Amino acid sequence: MKTRTAPFAGTAACAVVSVLALLLGLMAAVAAPARAQQSNHPTGLRAVAVTDTTVTLNWTASPRPADVGHYQVVVGGGFEVGTTTGTDFTVTHLNVDTAYTFAVVAVSPDWRWPSEHIPVRTTGTVPPMPAHPVRMGVFAEKGSHQRDFHVKNLLTSGTAGELTHLTYGYGTVTDGRCGIDDTYAALERTQPAETSVDGKADTWDQPVRGYLNQLRELKQTRPGLKILWSFGGPERAHAWTGARQDPAAFAASCARLVDDPRWAGLFDGVDLAMEFPECRTAPCDLGGAAAVTPLTRALRAALGPDRLVTVTLGSRGGGADLYGRADLPGAAAYADWFNVKTYDYYWSTDAQWRYRTAPHAPLYAWDFDEWARDIHYDIRSLTAQGVHPNKLVLGVPTHAWGWEGVRAGPWEGSLHATGPAPGPYESGQDDYRSIRSRCADTGELGQTAYSHCGSQFWTYDTPATVAKKMTYARQYGLGGAFLSNLRGDTADGDLSAAVDRALGGPVR
Repeated sequence: MKTRTAPFAGTAACAVVSVLALLLGLMAAVAAPARAQQSNHPTGLRAVAVTDTTVTLNWTASPRPADVGHYQVVVGGGFEVGTTTGTDFTVTHLNVDTAYTFAVVAVSPDWRWPSEHIPVRTTGTVPPMPAHPVRMGVFAEKGSHQRDFHVKNLLTSGTAGELTHLTYGYGTVTDGRCGIDDTYAALERTQPAETSVDGKADTWDQPVRGYLNQLRELKQTRPGLKILWSFGGPERAHAWTGARQDPAAFAASCARLVDDPRWAGLFDGVDLAMEFPECRTAPCDLGGAAAVTPLTRALRAALGPDRLVTVTLGSRGGGADLYGRADLPGAAAYADWFNVKTYDYYWSTDAQWRYRTAPHAPLYAWDFDEWARDIHYDIRSLTAQGVHPNKLVLGVPTHAWGWEGVRAGPWEGSLHATGPAPGPYESGQDDYRSIRSRCADTGELGQTAYSHCGSQFWTYDTPATVAKKMTYARQYGLGGAFLSNLRGDTADGDLSAAVDRALGGPVR
């Protein structure tokens, strides 16, 4: 005979089980904080290896390792530099000959157990800045005429007398060869007398008109100014595959172009604007990175020892990944210096930052969560590989990035926005010469200026923040500085003058 359990008896049994489970859960909940508060601190923290830019730490695991999910390594009292499940960690991108304090925190889902803090000083000696640091500016072929900016403006603003070098950008890299991008702008556009460097209008039968003729007139006025032709640029980050396949042919094509008899003597060298693409969030072609050393080697052979070979590097915050995969110390043996694009770490048209504001050229990390997207980190990424600081030229932006729909009020960290602010030429972007009066700076973040005017937020550099960055360049023995696009500066060349004042007075 089968026995059937009464409904009430089954319900009662379930209730008993539920009550027991609840009691056990309560007991566990009470016990968890008590257990968490028991000592489980890592001990024996020590530095087992110290170099100019790295410190390797080792420690004894927490007494109850099963309660530890991972260890957090912090510097300076609380700035996280990394995590590990082991008991050793190498902190990188540190300053030469600098005192730090480090600690390790054992982390569980419900508790944190810090170790003691220990002091460590990195080794080495910071090299001095060169006696004659680079003061370079980029004259961009594209967009300058449309913005009523001409080569003559470099004279009227006083900028030409403050520069040691001028880079003309950008020529093309097509099928592995150097070429002229806009032939009309470079060679054919007629310049009227009022905007011509020599004050005379171009004639229709001149062999060369356009920007190259204006640059030649500028050089006649400022014979000490070194002019380079830059190939590549921000819109051609993936254009280097063909050049890498035959570096010698690429270099020969560049040499033929800069030595063309029609403008012989104008150019003093070649810049490779390689603009490493962003690889933090998606796979991308590293052909540019891999091409650096063979291309600089070939260019040095083609141009000879007396002319300049420079490389413009841009990572947009991906420096640790990209710079580490390129043989930049090898390239440095053939290049005079690297122009490091230390700006555009954050921009309002980027999908990741379209609705969050941030300073686009921070000198140091502006937030604990934004480690590795700042100037200092990129510079340390390069010097840690063995690139000498004297061969690193710091980039100064002359443009601003802006967001709109930003809530009013004081700075509260990363503010929310509805998207890029409207710009006069490009969405989310404006020149310093325009934005400084239209939306004047209201503060600094990461030692870069920001402005919160109405519902808009803009970020850019000012003469005051430029001075701080030049102090940094001097402090760490960098090779100098360059302005990202001279047309973005004021009519009086305020940003160029700030660089000049900080780096050493008149050029000539």
